[in-house]
Amino acid sequence: MAFITTTAKDWTPIFSNPKFAFSTLQQLNETLAFYQVSLAAYVLMPTHLHTLLGFRNIETMSEVIQSFKSLSSKRLRLLLPQREFPVFYDGDKFQLWKPRFDDLIIWSEKQFRIKINYIHNNPVKAGLVKREVDYSFSSAR
Repeated sequence: MAFITTTAKDWTPIFSNPKFAFSTLQQLNETLAFYQVSLAAYVLMPTHLHTLLGFRNIETMSEVIQSFKSLSSKRLRLLLPQREFPVFYDGDKFQLWKPRFDDLIIWSEKQFRIKINYIHNNPVKAGLVKREVDYSFSSAR
């Protein structure tokens, strides 16, 4: 199990838009299904994504995350005109995500529970909702 965080370029709150958020989560589900990775918890915040993922083979983590980021970028590029979202464009080059991601391997049930609580409480802590279950882009529901 791994706790993984990846962030939009320049911490841009692109996922505040439900259309972009749903498209990104759809790509996450498709990528995880393709690689046979289990999703224990997630939250897509306006600027970043937290996930708790179960890998059959932890060595595939980078490949899975890079694939998700690449495919979600291609999907969103079709929805993001350059004139409205110049932060993601450098000429013809498009970059939705920061190049890196953060990960923490989960070794204990206590760590697992702490990370699930952290993920689900993130929108509450950020003041987006009063209750975890009220946030649309989270597994807390």
